[in-house]
Amino acid sequence: MTRIAVVSMKGGVGKTTMTANLAAALAVKLGPGQVGVLDLDPQNALHLHFGLGAGVSDGVCRHSLSGLDWREVCFPSQFDVVCLPYGAVSESEREAFQTLLSQDPDWVPNQLQRMGLGDQQVLLIDTPPGPSAYLRQALACVDVVVVVLLADAASYSTVPAMEAWLDDFVAQRPGLKSVYVLNQVDTTVSLNRDVAEVLWKHLPKRSVLHSVHRDEAVCEALAYQQPVLNRDPVCRATYDVQRLADWVLDAAGR
Repeated sequence: MTRIAVVSMKGGVGKTTMTANLAAALAVKLGPGQVGVLDLDPQNALHLHFGLGAGVSDGVCRHSLSGLDWREVCFPSQFDVVCLPYGAVSESEREAFQTLLSQDPDWVPNQLQRMGLGDQQVLLIDTPPGPSAYLRQALACVDVVVVVLLADAASYSTVPAMEAWLDDFVAQRPGLKSVYVLNQVDTTVSLNRDVAEVLWKHLPKRSVLHSVHRDEAVCEALAYQQPVLNRDPVCRATYDVQRLADWVLDAAGR
């Protein structure tokens, strides 16, 4: 199984949307039943991108606290992506789950192993922004890390913190691959171009840089609770995400 963590050091960069769109692009390439998404973000928004808003309230948080199998909260979608939502929970449940993850660093890897996912399957893990027990759990068990940021000064300032986290995990797992994704890029804005140029020059050799252009089709797709490539298969953002999917598969040796 190939595991991919989608992460960011600040909110508002489109991380969850990127997770959903990348998963949908991978599902088109790999076929039905081969791609899943695990939502480890307490915002519990990932399943909304796959039209699973109504009737989905339970998820991995409450099932973990109850000692239940995660397979019971695997929800298939019409876009050939299986969703494991975080679940709509109380603040006390969220705190208890985070404590559990802090105390058992192998909780998520063990749960995934119990699910018996096949060698050819791909799982994307969405995490909340910033350092957390969720991020540590995800980075400890994935093959590829997708770091989402905007092409602005605020996002650029978070790169050293992200690199410090990645350095720790690369030291333990030298084969870990990482890609920085500049999201919502507008090439007519000079700051966007400047940030991209600086990143190209200063990212470590183990990381690569990819861009996804600003596209109204992405917002429209979310409004219709579907991935962008299903809403508009020929828009610029769809093309960019498909290229990112190709890179991920190549990095994972697929």
